[in-house]
Amino acid sequence: MSITYRQLEVFLAVTRSETVSDAAVELGMSKSAVSQALSELEGRLAVKLFERSRSRLKLSAEGHRLQPLANELVERTHDLQTFFTDRPEGHLRLACTLTIGSYLLADLMRDFKTRAGWLPEVRIGNTAEVSEQLLKFNVDVALIEGPVFSPELVSEPWMDDEMVVVADVNHPLVKRGATWDELSQEKWILREEGSSTRIFFDTRIALHLQRPEIAISVNSFESILGMVVNGMGITFMSSRVLSDPFYGKHLAQIQCPKRFIRQLSICTHRGKYLSKDLVEWKSVVQAWASRQASPVLPQD
Repeated sequence: MSITYRQLEVFLAVTRSETVSDAAVELGMSKSAVSQALSELEGRLAVKLFERSRSRLKLSAEGHRLQPLANELVERTHDLQTFFTDRPEGHLRLACTLTIGSYLLADLMRDFKTRAGWLPEVRIGNTAEVSEQLLKFNVDVALIEGPVFSPELVSEPWMDDEMVVVADVNHPLVKRGATWDELSQEKWILREEGSSTRIFFDTRIALHLQRPEIAISVNSFESILGMVVNGMGITFMSSRVLSDPFYGKHLAQIQCPKRFIRQLSICTHRGKYLSKDLVEWKSVVQAWASRQASPVLPQD
C-alpha cells in the first residue's frame, strides 16, 4: 500500500487540531475515516506519529520529523494541480502580530487582492502566539514585530517601525518633552508579556527608568488607548497609533531622550516549502514595504 495525498492531509489536519474530531470537521470526513487514514499512514511508515495526552493527540518525535516533509508534499501537490491553469483563488494561511494587524494589514490586503485576485486566511495574535502557530505549521507565514527565538523559525527584515512614548494630548510632558527621571515617575499602561511591544519596552526603554510603575498590562490596543486618553497613564507603542482615525486626535507623543526603532519581519518555519502562493504574497508585501520606506535617523 502506498502513502496517499489524503493520508498526508489527514496527518496535517490532526497536527493542527490535535483531535480526530476536529480534523474530521476540517476535512469533511467521518471520524472513522480520519482514524483509518491515520492508522494506515502509521502502518505504512511503521512508526507512531502521535502520543495521546489526555484528550489531545501530540506529535511524537517521528511525527515532528514527518511534519515539514508532509507539509511540503501537500503544498507541492496543490501547486501541481494548478500548474497549467489560471487559479481563481490561492491558498495561504497568514498570521500577524497586533500592531501590523491594526495598522498595516488593511492596506496590504488591498494591494494583494488587486494583484492576485484573492485573499489569504488571517490570524492575529502576539509574537509568542504567532511563533507557536508557525512552529505547529498551523500558518504558512507571519508578519511579526519582534524577535523570534526558536532555531526552527527564520526571519527576514521587512520594514522599520518607530516606537514612541504616547500620552493624552493634555499631558504636561507633551509640550516640553521628558527626562528619564520624569518618565520613571509616570504610570505605564502596557501590552501583555509575550507581545513584541512589551519585550521591546522591557529590553530597551525600561533600562533607562528607575523601577517603572506598570499600572496594568492589557492585550488590547483599544483598551490601552482608551485608558491613556482618560489620563490613567502613558504607554509605549508604534508611532503609527498617532494616525489612528479614532484615537489619534486624542493622543500625542512625549519626546524622550532617545529614539527607538524596531524591525518588522517576515517569518516562516525553516522547513516550510515556499509554495507559489507564499512566494507571491512575499513579493507583494516586500514591494509594499519598499513604497512605504522613509529615511530613518540612526539610533543613539
